[in-house]
Amino acid sequence: MDRFNRLEAYRRNGFLLVKGVVPDAAIDSLLSQYLHVVREVTGREFRDPFGADLVAFYNEHPDLESRVYVAIRATPSLEAFSRHPSVLASVGNVLGDAFGLFSKIPFRIDMPLWTSELAHWHQDHYYVRGNTEIVTAWVPMQDTRWDRGCLMVMPRSHADGVIAHDLPLGKKHVPSGIFDREVRFVEMEKGDVLLFSALLLHSSGLNVSDTIRYSVQARYTPLGLPVDPGMGAVLPVSA
Repeated sequence: MDRFNRLEAYRRNGFLLVKGVVPDAAIDSLLSQYLHVVREVTGREFRDPFGADLVAFYNEHPDLESRVYVAIRATPSLEAFSRHPSVLASVGNVLGDAFGLFSKIPFRIDMPLWTSELAHWHQDHYYVRGNTEIVTAWVPMQDTRWDRGCLMVMPRSHADGVIAHDLPLGKKHVPSGIFDREVRFVEMEKGDVLLFSALLLHSSGLNVSDTIRYSVQARYTPLGLPVDPGMGAVLPVSA
């Protein structure tokens, strides 16, 4: 699919799955940095980010999992990954040649069967604010099928604009009256990138596998449009 058709598909559906563009080396390097952070925070050496020993450790010490989540976001590795040419080229398919990267870049650590941080149905705009042209690049660190909690999307829901998130659910809010729409499970392979509009209704599936699901959520904005300071600085990049 050429750039024009990718842009048309994104505009029509509110999301675009770009297959096999991020090199394994870039993902493996980020996971290696993650294990370095794990060692610094926990004082323990883990050789496999997907290993049963790390799953068991986090289940016993959820407070340390939270500390790792915070600590890796303070490293330069997430910005470097989000600036990888393959990621920027994918984003450039929908935002053109010049845009900005928000410095706030989540690295999710989705544990098997943990529900406290499950991302229920929402639009990113509710949390990200700013302009409605913001694009999220969701990049899994491994093959992510339905059992590992792949993302689910409601195609074309972005066309309805900003939707009120009027239903409190724990510390989160979800929109009511949206569940008569088509839902698509977006299963992905390592190296894929899922781009989606800040207005697209989407949800994270529950990880019911026996291993951790890792993902990067980098967000990009056209330069010159309003942004919320809570997302951090806008770092100019070029595709």
